Amino acid sequence: MKIFIYILICFIFPTAVCFGQNTKMDSLLLVLKTSMPDTAKVKIYNDLFLEVEFTDDEKAKEFLDMALKLSEKAGYKKGLADTYSLIGFFADDKGDYYGALKNYFSALKLYEGADDKVRIADSYNNIGIVYRAQGNYPEALKSYYTALRIRETIGDKKGEASSLNNIGSVYQRQGNYTLALENYLSSLKIKKVLGNRKDIANTYLNIGTVYFDKGNYSESLKNYLSCLEIKKAIKDKKGIAASYSGIGLIYFIQGDYNESLKNYFACLKIYEETGGKAGIAQSYINIANVYSKQKRYKEAETFLIRSKELSNAIGYKEYLKEAYSSLSSLDSIKGDFKSAYENHKLYIIYKDSLDNEETRKKTIQSQMTYDFEKKEAVANAEHKKELEKQELVANEKSRKQKIIIAFVVCGLLLVIMFAGFIFRSLRITRKQKDIIEEQKSIVEAQKQEVEQQKQIVEEHQKEIIDSITYARRIQLSLLPTESYIEKNLNRLNTKK
Repeated sequence: MKIFIYILICFIFPTAVCFGQNTKMDSLLLVLKTSMPDTAKVKIYNDLFLEVEFTDDEKAKEFLDMALKLSEKAGYKKGLADTYSLIGFFADDKGDYYGALKNYFSALKLYEGADDKVRIADSYNNIGIVYRAQGNYPEALKSYYTALRIRETIGDKKGEASSLNNIGSVYQRQGNYTLALENYLSSLKIKKVLGNRKDIANTYLNIGTVYFDKGNYSESLKNYLSCLEIKKAIKDKKGIAASYSGIGLIYFIQGDYNESLKNYFACLKIYEETGGKAGIAQSYINIANVYSKQKRYKEAETFLIRSKELSNAIGYKEYLKEAYSSLSSLDSIKGDFKSAYENHKLYIIYKDSLDNEETRKKTIQSQMTYDFEKKEAVANAEHKKELEKQELVANEKSRKQKIIIAFVVCGLLLVIMFAGFIFRSLRITRKQKDIIEEQKSIVEAQKQEVEQQKQIVEEHQKEIIDSITYARRIQLSLLPTESYIEKNLNRLNTKK
C-alpha cells in the first residue's frame, strides 16, 4: 500500500510541476516577443534557464548563451555577473567543477566591482561548495568563512545560517563532529527564527548525518524523518532524495537490507530525474554496499564500478575514496587479494589527499583566521563605538559652545539694537529739543515784538491822553466857570 501511494505521488507530482513550468515558460517566451530593452531580456533568459535547468540541458544552455550574449552586447555588468553565476550552477550540477569555479570567479569579480556585498558573499559560498565537492577542504572553509564574515557585517541572517551550515559540513567530513554539530545547531537556531521550512529541513538532514557518524542512530533517524516530512510537504525533490539516502543508511546499519534498498533506489530515481551526478554516484555506492551484505557480489561490483567511473568523471574525490574502499572490501571477500590491495592503495591515496596534516593545518588556520578577524571586527566595532561616543561628546560640547556663542552674539545684537534705539531716541529728543528751542526763540522774539508794539501803543496812548488832557485844560481855561455862569445868570434874573 505504501509503495502504491509513493508511486502515485511520484507520478502525479512531476506532471503538476511540468505543467506549471510549461505555463511559466510560455508566459516568459511571450514576454520576450514584446518590445523591451536587452537588459530586461537578460533577466527573462536567466529565469527561463531556471525553469529547464534539470529537465532540458540543451534549452538550458541555449537560454544561458542568449543571456550572456545580450549582457555583453548591452554592457550590462549586473546581468553578466548573474549569468556567470547561473552558468556556474549549471556546470556544478553536471559535475564540471572547473567550469563552475571559472564562472563563479568571473561573477565574483564583477560583483566586487559593483560593491554588491550580498552577491559577493553568495559567490564565495558557491566557490566553497565546489571546493568542498573536490575535497579541497581548506579552500572550502576559507571561502565559507569569507562569506560568513560579509553576511555578519551586512546583517544577512539567512546567508549567515547557510554559511554556518556549510562550515559544519566541512568539519563533519573531516571527522570533527563537535564543531560540525556546533555549527549545524547555530544554523538551525537562526533558520527557525526565519521560518524557512526548506532550510530547516536541510539542517535536520545534516544534524542527522552527524549523529549517524557518532553512532547515535536513534537521534539520526529522528532528524532524517523530520527532514523528510518537511521536504515532502514543500515538494523538494533533492531534499526528499537526501532524506531517503539517510534513512536507507540507518536501515543498513540496523541490518534491514530490504528497507535500506527501498530507500536507496527511491533516492537514486530522484537524482536520475534531476540530473544530480554526485547524488547518483553516492547512491551507487550505497546500493553496492547493501548488495555486498546480501552476498550479491556481482551486482555490488557493477554499481561500485559505475560510481567510480562517474566520480572520476566529475572529479568528486570523496566518492572515489568510498568507491575504492568498498571495492577493496569486496575483492577481499571474493579472495582477489591483489585487486583488493590495489584498490586499498587508491583508497589511501584519496583519503590522504582529502585528510592530511597540511590540510588539517590549513583548516585550523582558516578557523583561527576567522576567529581572529571576528575578534578584530568586534574590537574595531568597540573602538568605533568609543570613537563615536567621543565624537558625540565632542559634538555635544561643540553644540553647547555654539549655543553659548549664539546667545552671546544675540545678546550683543540686542545691546547694539538697544544702543541704536537709545541713540535714535536721543537724536530725536535732541532734534525735538532744538525745534522747541527754536520755537521758544521765535516765541520770545514774537513776545519782544509784542512788548515793543505794546510799548509803542502805550506810548501813543499816553501821548493821546496827554493831548486830550492838555486840550481839556485849554478848553477849561477858555470856558467860564459854573459859578461865573451862575452868577451872571442870577444877575440877569435880578434885572428882570
